[in-house]
Amino acid sequence: MSGPGGPSAGEQAWVWCGSHRLPVPRAARFEPPAALGPVPDLAAAIAAALARPVAALRLRDVARGARSVLVTVPDASRPCPSAPVLAAVLDELGSAGVPDAAVAVAVGCGLHATTSPAQRRRLAGASVASRVEVTDAQGLETETVHLGETSLGAPVHIARRVAESDLVVTVGVVEPHLYAGFSGGVKGVAIGCAGHETIAWTHRPAFISEPGVAVASLRGNPFQATLREIAARTPLRWGVNLVLGDDGVAAVRAGDPSAVQESLAAAAAPAWLRAAGGPYDVVVAGVHAPKSDGLYQASRAATYLGLAARPAVQRDGLIVLCADLPLGPGDGPGERSFLDVLAAAASPAELLAKGLREPLGPGGQRSFVVARLLERCRLAVVGAQDARFLEPLAHLGVAAFDSVDAALAAEDERLGRRASVLAVADAMTTVVTAS
Repeated sequence: MSGPGGPSAGEQAWVWCGSHRLPVPRAARFEPPAALGPVPDLAAAIAAALARPVAALRLRDVARGARSVLVTVPDASRPCPSAPVLAAVLDELGSAGVPDAAVAVAVGCGLHATTSPAQRRRLAGASVASRVEVTDAQGLETETVHLGETSLGAPVHIARRVAESDLVVTVGVVEPHLYAGFSGGVKGVAIGCAGHETIAWTHRPAFISEPGVAVASLRGNPFQATLREIAARTPLRWGVNLVLGDDGVAAVRAGDPSAVQESLAAAAAPAWLRAAGGPYDVVVAGVHAPKSDGLYQASRAATYLGLAARPAVQRDGLIVLCADLPLGPGDGPGERSFLDVLAAAASPAELLAKGLREPLGPGGQRSFVVARLLERCRLAVVGAQDARFLEPLAHLGVAAFDSVDAALAAEDERLGRRASVLAVADAMTTVVTAS
């Protein structure tokens, strides 16, 4: 893993918008993507990680004697190169005497949409999909079992296939996460393979507003602690996590899921966490595919910026979110509900009060967090393939523009002066605060 990225003197500012770049020539400061160089040989890096696990025995030793093994992978909303990891994991399980017939792969969908057979084949890789069963775990559609409650009262409903396996292995990506601190670790099982009751409880507004629930924070974070308690009630014992850079996989580690998550987060944090001066009138926030596919996911970038302890954007300032949004809000039940809950609110304050008073339903936690953002600043979306779905949000301070220049010109006119601008190339993994 290479060293941290940072602002580059004289470098032309740009931001991601899906899979292409948008220039931001008038940015006063530019935060480029984290300088996380790719591993020279991904297969070798995966093999090395499996051979030298963190805080755990080798998988071949852990799996010996297991009659059923389930390996969980993220859905397409996480850009995880699961296929080569799965191939290596199957080989390691084979070394333990576990045949392919005893292994299955589950795509952890949470409350996102289920996947098609073709999508599952792409996620797992054709070779793996021809060897083992690849199925979904989805919070509303998959049969679950109740495994009690956590110490804080979270009901533990987990996919039956997970709960009844002898051994569960998880594959995931470590990156900043607004509630969990960082993704990866146990999250692919504790949320990805959980029932809707567990997801609703852990994501309810009152819980995600608890002290300690914050981006880039693992220790003292009750959300992360609850996920680990949930996972401890399952047969999850081993994991493989990756860190991604702009040019591919930057690091791979394997072993105890939480220990792996902590070690990767600590190694990459200097590249991900930035202080950028300011605050600025406008922050232009880029979102890379596939997180740019729907507003539900893409809005995370705006909330990372606007809800930081020291936001880089002024109060009543503007965040310009650059995302192509081919799926509109997103294609899962939670994503669609997220938009409906926002649109039905008379104001951000009304939605915040409602969220603390009563359940908001699937996706409601993201509506609540976006309402927190909109109470502090405004949001403009640039690059949407069809921005008409945003029109019901105009009364909340959400606008759509055809270009970054158009959004900046409108803000200049509103202020009666030239707005100060910060450009963040990849606002989903670069957590930027004011100095």
